[in-house]
Amino acid sequence: MNSQHSMQASGAADQPRVPLASSFADAMHQVLSAKGWFTLSKPMLAGMTALCFRLSVHRQLHRESPTAYNWMAEHTVAADLIGIVASQAAGFHFMPTFPLYQKQAIAAIRQSLEQGTGVVCWKDRFVVISRCDDEQKLFYYQEEASDPERELPYDQFGKNETPYWYGQIYEGQIQKDLLQVIRESFIQAVYKAEVHDPMLPEAQYACGLKAYDAMLEALTDKTYDAAGAYETLFFYAGMKQDTAAYAREASLYWPELEGIAEHYTVLAAVYNELTDALNGRPAQAPEAPCSIDAESLLPLLREAKRIETAAIQSIRHLLREPIENRFHDVGLR
Repeated sequence: MNSQHSMQASGAADQPRVPLASSFADAMHQVLSAKGWFTLSKPMLAGMTALCFRLSVHRQLHRESPTAYNWMAEHTVAADLIGIVASQAAGFHFMPTFPLYQKQAIAAIRQSLEQGTGVVCWKDRFVVISRCDDEQKLFYYQEEASDPERELPYDQFGKNETPYWYGQIYEGQIQKDLLQVIRESFIQAVYKAEVHDPMLPEAQYACGLKAYDAMLEALTDKTYDAAGAYETLFFYAGMKQDTAAYAREASLYWPELEGIAEHYTVLAAVYNELTDALNGRPAQAPEAPCSIDAESLLPLLREAKRIETAAIQSIRHLLREPIENRFHDVGLR
């Protein structure tokens, strides 16, 4: 482990230097904590659901990289891992059947809100619909928990700039053993690191540890989208902060995780250096195209790959028996 990073890691990982991008875990935590179904921190939710362990990128680092994954599969597993009973629906708003799905989704969201439970939806990012006004036929949603409410007319639900619509509704809670959930989340971390998302064509996307190779190749060959690379690295810097915080907090319940937590703390520090390098680019006029200094990012990404690979190897060693018992399918619970 790099000694300089080790010395700086403890403080650096606790002090993200960029505004963190929101993720599905942010929205999910907002709903479940308001309902009283999850009382731990947001990093604990991001970790226990294994959401913070995902890493997927477009091979040219387009800006959709952070949300390029199988929402239906991963969000179902995320809820199930922590004992939340959930239903969800998704599709494309250009499909001829969309009006029928939209009508059903609106009814389901209104019913959930009547029961005092917010709903996570996609509105070109994951947001939370927290209340509605039937007289005016309006939903009210927030992009962040601290943001003011925004209006969404019923008939505009799902009609996003992106072609997707999505909603997840939480229906109940089943109590689960905390230590068992933590153990399973780290097994899922191995799965996410080693297995390509079957929904993403490998010619266009890379997942898990192989995402580092794709990022390094794009930056080396200068085949990257600069604005997309900027947003992607900022997003994953936030995710690594969550991962480090989760591993440290989880180690309080399971001390055997302390070595793994150290890996992720150092990893988060490296991502902070990545964001420093991104923030250090020359000031530009708002209308100017985004540019990044790819050369300064390459050694940091190589170091991040080395550290995260070591973290996954440490998890494999700690949980070798349950992982080996799953043979070819580590994600199978």
